Amino acid sequence: MNHRYFLRVAPEAVFRAISEPEGLTRWLCDAAEVAPAAGGRYSLSWTDGPTHVGTVLEFVPGRRVSLEWTWPSEELNGTVFSMSVEPAPGGALLRVEHTGFPPGERWVDLYAGAEWGWTYFAMNLKSVLEHGHDLRSAHDG
Repeated sequence: MNHRYFLRVAPEAVFRAISEPEGLTRWLCDAAEVAPAAGGRYSLSWTDGPTHVGTVLEFVPGRRVSLEWTWPSEELNGTVFSMSVEPAPGGALLRVEHTGFPPGERWVDLYAGAEWGWTYFAMNLKSVLEHGHDLRSAHDG
């Protein structure tokens, strides 16, 4: 999965939103911890939902964050979730990637969930940063 989104805000604002706990909880999760260095740990959790805990694989200040992605009770065997930011005229480009899903029918539902989920959350990030409006609802799912 690989998507790009244009946001009408400064690249620095986008990077803070994807790399700092305060930013992540505005659009993605209910609680977050991120060690800002390769090899550090991260934790993202949702009230009444899963908690993802893993290793920060890459942290390039102002540019890119890559996480070893885990899913409770599933062996994802090396999937990597990455977000990167680059300047663009009038704003920033955000690239959202989730790679490393093995081939096979067993992985179809997890891949489809990642495709749907990251698109949903990226659009929420865009709404939060551009308009200050969090689109998440307790009825989503």
